[in-house]
Amino acid sequence: MRIEIETLDQYLMAYGTILGQQAQENLNPLHDPTKEPNHPVIQKLLRKPYVPQAVVITATAKTLNRDSAMFLVGECGTGKTLMGMAAVHCHANGRPYRALVFCPGQLVKKWKREIEQTIPDCYVQIVSRCSDLLPLASYGKPTFPEWYVIGRDTAKLGPGWKPAVVQKRVKFKTTQASDEGPKQVESTGDFLYCPYCSAQVVKTTAKDAAGVAITMEALANKKHSCEKCDEPLWQYIRKPDRFEPAKFIHKQVRKLDYLIVDEVHENKGADTAQANAVGSLAASARKVIAMTGTLIGGYAEHLRPLLFRLSPASLIAEGFTWSEPMPFNDKYGRIETVITERESGGTENSQSRGSSTNKVRYCRPGIMPTLFGAHLMGKAAFLGLQEMNAALPTLREYVVPIEMDPELSACYARVDLDLRETLKKMLIRHDRRLLGTMLNTLMAYPDHPFGWGRVGYKDRGTLISVVEPDNLDPNVVRPKEKWFLDLVQQEATLGRQVWGYVQLNGERDVERRLADLLRKRDFNVKVLKASVPLAQREEWIDKNCQDVDVVLSHPRLVETGLDLFSKSYLGHNFCTLAFYETGYVLPTMRQASRRAWRLMQPKECKVYYAYYEKTMQQRAMELMGKKLLAAEALEGKFSSEGLVAMAGDDGIEMAMAKSLSENMDESSDRSWQQPLNDGNRRPAKSRQKASKELVVIG
Repeated sequence: MRIEIETLDQYLMAYGTILGQQAQENLNPLHDPTKEPNHPVIQKLLRKPYVPQAVVITATAKTLNRDSAMFLVGECGTGKTLMGMAAVHCHANGRPYRALVFCPGQLVKKWKREIEQTIPDCYVQIVSRCSDLLPLASYGKPTFPEWYVIGRDTAKLGPGWKPAVVQKRVKFKTTQASDEGPKQVESTGDFLYCPYCSAQVVKTTAKDAAGVAITMEALANKKHSCEKCDEPLWQYIRKPDRFEPAKFIHKQVRKLDYLIVDEVHENKGADTAQANAVGSLAASARKVIAMTGTLIGGYAEHLRPLLFRLSPASLIAEGFTWSEPMPFNDKYGRIETVITERESGGTENSQSRGSSTNKVRYCRPGIMPTLFGAHLMGKAAFLGLQEMNAALPTLREYVVPIEMDPELSACYARVDLDLRETLKKMLIRHDRRLLGTMLNTLMAYPDHPFGWGRVGYKDRGTLISVVEPDNLDPNVVRPKEKWFLDLVQQEATLGRQVWGYVQLNGERDVERRLADLLRKRDFNVKVLKASVPLAQREEWIDKNCQDVDVVLSHPRLVETGLDLFSKSYLGHNFCTLAFYETGYVLPTMRQASRRAWRLMQPKECKVYYAYYEKTMQQRAMELMGKKLLAAEALEGKFSSEGLVAMAGDDGIEMAMAKSLSENMDESSDRSWQQPLNDGNRRPAKSRQKASKELVVIG
């Protein structure tokens, strides 16, 4: 029988199952839980993991037998802390070892507590300063499991520094124009010299081989070395009087056996202090486990620095280099090329006309599925909450577009038009000074349409005004505010607490305005501020949020490590999360959106994403949808619902990957996902799949 195929969908419908079966037959997994037992050391742990966790622990330990580093990617709430420490203990297989945990500051005490509750006969120490590491430098081989936990801010912070150069006032001659023609004039100036070789401090470029003199301001902003003798042109100072722990471990401490990097996605930068600290620690450890719930933020570039620091072999084999990011993004990401052509203003002739072109390339959200096969398949373990087969409640996600009222819509349109027209003229001159101001203004104005002055850009310290937004009546409750107030009322009636995420809490203090509006309606409101120390936020929530209706905070304050419900089932439970504003950082949004949907959560969970239609907020939501589509695809999740629905169609590669994933899932044996009831945990109920809905409020 001949099948007429005209579209990609028809091809996938006809051959998707066959492709999925062939892909599965060609897989040779390192650990097959349907055929092989889990690691025997798991049974000796003080806390027994669920069966899916035990599978990941075993697979991680086996991977460490083969490779020096791997990624453990577990959705928020799957128990990455337990799996990471258990994988280390299983890989050691009864041998004494020394392990270091590099984690966010608010999780240091949690890590110490859980290690002591899980690893038998172990020693755990929190590293608060570099002096805590001094005994470690003189220790011999470990004689039992030793664990050291260090906050990432503690690890990266070292002493201050200042430029170290010799400054001399020198006489020199310059040529000046005059009525009588050019003439030599004697001048004096301050020049900087290397204290080691006495050469003048310069920076050579392709256009100027002789070099351009570097100023003291430039030396104070960035550490430089002498181009002639390569000696440092800076020195440490004793304010503050401390040494960087990560560098101390790298230079002074003997090889660590294991390093766990928790929330590694927050160290993806190519040249940030935290990312450099991770690189130093990884170079000091024999085996590294990098853990996260959100490995990638939608761009291929988010993964490149991490791979180079932790497991560069596959990148080097393909010819990629650290200093050139674009080839990697060309192959595995999405690149947008903007070509600008200009005609010259010179004289035309009968045959031709002079012109010039300028080509600029930008990284855009998007990831090729081949990135997984080439650089992640052999060095990453993934676990989703739905694979836990534990007592998970239903999760519902709602994307809520809201229409502006006529007054706000008209005022927004005027601001948008004035900024857009001015920006177009500036971009012709490659002048981008208005771009950031325009973005921030159009994102903030609908949520805070009062208290505005002139908006523009700075030119030599002077504000060039472009538009002055109308200041509307602050006593009027706008549509999105009304939606949020109604949501809190609805959930309070059902006996549910709401946690609201707000981005603006500075000059345009949307957070305080929402709190005032809620209090006027007699709701019990609390606001979590950044002034609450990281290590005390869990305690603050337990103490202050038992009987409140709603808590407001920036999503970054609770994105990692905090559960927004009491494990005793008697205290707080913020099972409804509402993004009043989302921002642009996908890992922060993904982490914050899963603070309630976790193991042991007894209630149905809801997550709302609200935005004003036909505004920059809608564009932000569409961008976040594209980032989420790319990130979830790399994790093997393919969905067209919830926030991902904002992304639209993403091409043939994603369609093929989705088809293979669906057909492999249908034919695979998942019998190993049976719940484990060992007496230490409550019996697991049948799994409920997450439900994601797109809700339109007119």
